[in-house]
Amino acid sequence: MARDIVEVEIKNIPLEVEAEGLGMVELADLAASVEAYMDKMKDYEIDTLKQALMAALHFAAQAYVKDQSEGGKRQEEESRVSDLILKLRGALETPQK
Repeated sequence: MARDIVEVEIKNIPLEVEAEGLGMVELADLAASVEAYMDKMKDYEIDTLKQALMAALHFAAQAYVKDQSEGGKRQEEESRVSDLILKLRGALETPQK
């Protein structure tokens, strides 16, 4: 099975990335976001490797927070559905006059 490899560039360094469900445009956009974030850190006197690690941690934290937020919403929706089911069962089991 052939792997989809996309070449992107960050800080003038070409990288070959396995697409994993993302297209060339999405990966290029993500690479540009990483480079832009690293450029913001230029004011700090740190090396490029440390910039890259800080950028990776930043984007990983964003993805984690988004995932946690979506998981919380899903649990809230499931709780509402469970409450509605209980109310419907109660209404159906109540003898009608």
